Amino acid sequence: PWRPNTPVSPGDGTCGSGRWPVGGLAWGELFEGNSDAHGIKDNHIDPPIIARYIRVYPTDSYNRPTLRMELLGCEVKGCSLPLGMENGEIKNAQITASSYKKSWYNSWEPSLARLNQEGRVNAWQSNNNQQWLQIDLLKAKKITAVTTQGCKSMSTEQFVKTYVTLYSDEGTEWKPYMADSTSVGKVFVGNENSSGQVKHFLNPPIFSRFIRIVPKTWNRSICLRVELFGCDPS
Repeated sequence: PWRPNTPVSPGDGTCGSGRWPVGGLAWGELFEGNSDAHGIKDNHIDPPIIARYIRVYPTDSYNRPTLRMELLGCEVKGCSLPLGMENGEIKNAQITASSYKKSWYNSWEPSLARLNQEGRVNAWQSNNNQQWLQIDLLKAKKITAVTTQGCKSMSTEQFVKTYVTLYSDEGTEWKPYMADSTSVGKVFVGNENSSGQVKHFLNPPIFSRFIRIVPKTWNRSICLRVELFGCDPS
């Protein structure tokens, strides 16, 4: 069973919160739902909803109304958008590393260090133990979070267990991101397997152009897929 058509109702938690209007009309917009039990149907909301609570009202269904869903958005005054590793807004030339593993049949280049990168060769992998992955954002950004992911090579799970984060304005002098109220570089706990994602929020955030992720411990080999989150400095 699935839900072919569904209106949406936003609210602030008070009784009688209104429905999503259509061209100023009082009734809710009818969103097209699914056509089978397994596919995903995206509906983009423009203008966006600003609310605390969301209700979904099924109006038509196949067999019985059942639903699995996700809401996509951000904080109203937040700074937590992906900066472009996964979607390609950060170009290949902006992603560098101290080295990468290569052979006659493949190369685990730094440009592959993108979150959820797919394929047989789907991540950055170093060729020795003294390594780093660097991202040039082209201009200073406010960086509020980092997500990491490992990889699998020939059925072998490889991932970074712990790492430190460095930042630089010009790409020459580097500072470590500090642990709270200390002068010691913070060691972030990374991944436990090749496919899961681990996200760390940076409080305080980093204001910088260049970011380096320096692995400290790992399983089998240094292998990374990454996304940075943040926004332009206000």
